[in-house]
Amino acid sequence: MKILVPVDSSKAALAPIAHLAALHRAGIEIEALVLNVQPRFSRHLAQFTSRAARQDLRAERSREAMACAIENLSAGGVPVRAMTEVGVPAERIAAVAEREKVDEIMMGVGRHPAWLRWVNPSIAQGVMARTDIGVTVFARGEVGVLQRYAVPAGVAGLAALLLTAE
Repeated sequence: MKILVPVDSSKAALAPIAHLAALHRAGIEIEALVLNVQPRFSRHLAQFTSRAARQDLRAERSREAMACAIENLSAGGVPVRAMTEVGVPAERIAAVAEREKVDEIMMGVGRHPAWLRWVNPSIAQGVMARTDIGVTVFARGEVGVLQRYAVPAGVAGLAALLLTAE
């Protein structure tokens, strides 16, 4: 069974790793493809740097983001292959999944309040919209009190001030 595990530098992204190790211990043949997607640099920034410098920076960031996942999977005896892509995360994850003909995509995500998901859409939802391959999402963490109450109240207060100023 070939499974794609997209990771970033967050702890939540490592959630599928323990599950994969448990599946491997249960005797299920697994090949894990660990993927990190690095963003493209704006052309306004890119004009001041060389292509080699940008590639080196992306490679360094990608190694750091994947190191813990690769280490934990290897310690559990799971065969691992690491990959790096550049572009929009949801698009690249779906494209790699199709190209590599994976059986499943396992993603670890952090919990976010509804208003934040509206402002910054979920990468997992974007992947699900772009591919017919099964996506398993492991949610980890809790929504903080600040994110849940303080920020929306502050935005509402700012909107009220702007309306009264007119």
